[in-house]
Amino acid sequence: MKNSVLLISLLLIVSCKKAVSSQEKQTDSVIVSEQSSNALNSDSAKVKVNNDTLMKQNVKSDTLLNKQNGEAVKLIDGEKLPSTLEYEFTDKIQKLIVRITNYHKAQLKATIIPENNQMNIRFNQIKLKDGQYDGPFGREISYKISGKGEVWLIIGKNLMADGENTGRFSVRIE
Repeated sequence: MKNSVLLISLLLIVSCKKAVSSQEKQTDSVIVSEQSSNALNSDSAKVKVNNDTLMKQNVKSDTLLNKQNGEAVKLIDGEKLPSTLEYEFTDKIQKLIVRITNYHKAQLKATIIPENNQMNIRFNQIKLKDGQYDGPFGREISYKISGKGEVWLIIGKNLMADGENTGRFSVRIE
């Protein structure tokens, strides 16, 4: 009896210490396809833009690129809004930070318009002039801003949904 208990416990210990193959180590433990059903309808809905009501003005902005983090920073003067900014994600993990200086309006409205509607992209966060962050949001944001200062819009992939991580898109800021 004592020998059989010892043998069973030894087998349990050996089976629990099974080596994990390198292929198993590289896989992610999050199953994105199950989580995509929890996404808001506004995140995946097609964004329609009426060109008659929006004045298209492409912004010439300064771009700072930090390849180490996959991060790009665009600087825009808040006095030149409304405007449209165009950008492209070429890597799976990238983010775009739109820094709006001299923002003085009471409400910030912005929309992401991807060329491919299946693109996995959203406003991840907004950074207010007092340094506070809020988010996440969908492809559209309407946020009350108090006072004048610099506002950041941080755009990246939605970790809770699936879809293309690369592609061209426009950001309409009002």
